[in-house]
Amino acid sequence: MERKKLIALIAAFAALAGILWLTPGVKGLTPTSRAALGVAVFAIIVWVTQALEDAVSGLLIVFLLAALKATPLAGAFGGYANTALWLIVIGFIMAGCMEKSGFSKRVALTLVNLAGGDAVKIYWAVAAVMAVMTFLVPSITARTLLMLPIILGIGQAFNAEHGKSNIMKALMFIVAMSGTMMSMGVLTAHVGNPITVGLIEAAAKRSISWSMWFKVGGVPAFALAFLSVYVLRLMWPPETRTLGTGHDYIRTELEALGPFSRAEKYTLVVFLLTLALWATDSFHGINVVIVGMASVIVLLWPSQGVMGWKEAQSKVPWNVFVLYGSGLSMGAALASSGAAKWMAGTLLGPLVHLPHVAQLIIIIWLITALQVFFTGGGPKTTALTPIVIAHAVAIGADPLAFALIVGINMPHQYLLPVTNMPNAVAMGSGHITSREMLRTGAVMSVLAGVFMTVMALTYWTWLGLTR
Repeated sequence: MERKKLIALIAAFAALAGILWLTPGVKGLTPTSRAALGVAVFAIIVWVTQALEDAVSGLLIVFLLAALKATPLAGAFGGYANTALWLIVIGFIMAGCMEKSGFSKRVALTLVNLAGGDAVKIYWAVAAVMAVMTFLVPSITARTLLMLPIILGIGQAFNAEHGKSNIMKALMFIVAMSGTMMSMGVLTAHVGNPITVGLIEAAAKRSISWSMWFKVGGVPAFALAFLSVYVLRLMWPPETRTLGTGHDYIRTELEALGPFSRAEKYTLVVFLLTLALWATDSFHGINVVIVGMASVIVLLWPSQGVMGWKEAQSKVPWNVFVLYGSGLSMGAALASSGAAKWMAGTLLGPLVHLPHVAQLIIIIWLITALQVFFTGGGPKTTALTPIVIAHAVAIGADPLAFALIVGINMPHQYLLPVTNMPNAVAMGSGHITSREMLRTGAVMSVLAGVFMTVMALTYWTWLGLTR
């Protein structure tokens, strides 16, 4: 093990031991809540420092929850029974089927082709592709990887100078950052969104439908994303107005796909039906996970489906499954033991005398700033949502509305390549430097904070969620 990771792991265990044995007289902390709090602090240190691999840290968290009696044994494994976790598996399998069938590539190339050879139109075309894919491909990482070869192909076609082309930088940032913003508005579009739903359901005993999430988050997310494209266009103006032969590359790739294949038609029908059922779940009452599970079964059906199970299971990042399952168990333990309530009072106590909307705005800015400490929106969601829910209950706010708005803002991860997978993919292209990502990410973070502040004072107030 690397020395730095070893030191971090020792620090995590030391923090756990300190909370267990050095805080017996703290008012509001029972032995059970101390154990849950200790495991949570241990987890945050491990996640922030990446001292352990994701799956290993997840298994260790489950073990500690059970061994230290932070929750009963069934509770330690309870996160894996949460339907929100299975929505992640469903999303990655559906994304894999979309990619294998070739339909996602056809959609991307078609929309970019409509932009013609105009460089600025290409910016907006790529944003439009990401918007469409947000509904069809339930993984921001999968959408980013899908767009990467298309963008690189455009760059090669018009001889973009490697690492110096503003067009390539802008396109990479649009996919990584604007695409992440779009993910906030669709329940199935980001791994952190189902985690938020699962934590709210576990703590507040209230469910959130696909349509409810979209109603609250769709308008702010997509409006912010398209506003960010305009800002990125100003920050990275194209060095040439037309792409020249770049458009020829798109047409050539599109022609190479030929007519719609059977797999594409099959996938398209399944995805449209799935999307229709998700969007209308408030009417028919069928849970989003049941709809998704049925879709996956149809997509994997022997001899008729798009792929078999052996191939499908390789599309699922099981390390993420193990990690977030443990996170959901930990979140439930924090809530049931009273540790989340104690943390909320301690950390957010100074805010209690402010109006609820002012507290919400401060928390949005806080979680945006905390992006530097987390390796993704998912871990940040898992660690902080139970605290937000407990705080909402303490101040007499609606925990569902409060946590939902905060959860929608959790994916703000723009500053560093290690804090968001799309950022890492963009950096890996070689067209962006770490300094450029830091500068652009800082602008996107401030833009997101300001825009969501406006939303809290207007749109969410109109919906009756803030006051």
